[in-house]
Amino acid sequence: MMLHTGFKHPVDDAQRNFRALLEALSRPLQPRALPTLPPALPGLAAGTVALLYTLADQDVAVWLPDLPADTLATLRFHTGMTLAASPLAADFIVIPTGRALPALDALPAGEAEYPDRAATLIIETGAFHQCDVEASGPGIAAPLRFGAQGLPKDFWRQWQVNHARYPLGVDALLVADGVIAGLPRSVSVKEG
Repeated sequence: MMLHTGFKHPVDDAQRNFRALLEALSRPLQPRALPTLPPALPGLAAGTVALLYTLADQDVAVWLPDLPADTLATLRFHTGMTLAASPLAADFIVIPTGRALPALDALPAGEAEYPDRAATLIIETGAFHQCDVEASGPGIAAPLRFGAQGLPKDFWRQWQVNHARYPLGVDALLVADGVIAGLPRSVSVKEG
């Protein structure tokens, strides 16, 4: 088994990416470039790897689909994260390009007393564009158009159901190469 390299400057690179991540979540569906990208790992895009190196640690459970052993070992080495046995036991759920998305309403959505215990999805997509939905909500000054290639056909319908559970529900980070778009559960979308 071979371990792959991570960030060149782990603390500084993670801090820069974390600031970009906070900006992406505070201004939903307004794509932001990640300032520091590590090398991609087999089965995962560089942007996804950067988010995991930034967010995962020994207190975090991450669900990943079947990936090469080198990828899993590298992630565990650089982050200390625990691999969750199922999406239902995960803090972060990673959906690489072309992989099936679990039903959003079946994922950990938090509890009334602890809505922060909801899962966050990291979903790899193709390029972002402006034609799938109209989004509104906190952090969006005026309704905006957004879309992403490669999302499942029913993703936006599922998101409407997810948003209806607010303040419960899952959050999502959409990743297109080294660019991310935050999608907190507070965002409402209309198709068309």
